[in-house]
Amino acid sequence: MSKNILFITEQLFKDRTGASNNIDGKQIFPMVKVAGDMYIQPALGSKLYQRLQDGVVADNLTNDEKTLLDYYVTDALVWFTMSLLPMIMGFQLFSKGFLQKTAEESNTPSRADMELIEQKYLSMAEFYKTRLIKYLQENYTLYYEYLNHGSALDVIFPEAKAYTSPIYLGREYVPNTPRWVNGSSSYAVPQIAYYTAVGNETTFNVNDLYGRTTLVATRSGLSKVIVNGPTSDTGKIQINGNVITLPTGDVAIAGELFTFLYR
Repeated sequence: MSKNILFITEQLFKDRTGASNNIDGKQIFPMVKVAGDMYIQPALGSKLYQRLQDGVVADNLTNDEKTLLDYYVTDALVWFTMSLLPMIMGFQLFSKGFLQKTAEESNTPSRADMELIEQKYLSMAEFYKTRLIKYLQENYTLYYEYLNHGSALDVIFPEAKAYTSPIYLGREYVPNTPRWVNGSSSYAVPQIAYYTAVGNETTFNVNDLYGRTTLVATRSGLSKVIVNGPTSDTGKIQINGNVITLPTGDVAIAGELFTFLYR
């Protein structure tokens, strides 16, 4: 469970959105936390999300972490919060149950109108979340926790895309449309590939790595030095094309997560 640490203030929210200054911050803040937990945490991964919260509390954020918050997290969080508010602000829980608010000399929008408003704000938020994800993929070396996220059951791994679709398109989604560098076969934005061990394997294939350059490899959240020949050092991992070979005498444990960042 995340801490009750918010990355934006009431005034910043109102300044960015043009929301009325008469709105009670107590109505906004619960949705700021929900938006952070539901949308920002999956973009960052729970380990980096927790690190930023700890940094706010301890007042020891690095300059890179401040840049991440100020230029990327803030915009996404503001508009995800806005996407949650139309229904929440329109109804309130009283002793008699949920009641819809009304005001003199104004019209209460229909449910369809509120859903349309929500989708508009959600689209804006997903635009900023895409920028956030792309920035992290391009600058992964600045944020240790982004790839070193551990492998516990409650770990939330960083997402590779910001948009979701409720419509099945007939094939598996391929994250991040390739952008080639100078006509070569290298990605302009690093990609992430995952492999979950079935158990007892000493070698396995990760098809996404074929013909690519692997930049970072982690096992159960721990970074490994990449080598192209056999090794008995458990701090290293052999990668040849898309074939991954564990150190001599080592076997994978069922459920172990391997993460590869590649171009």
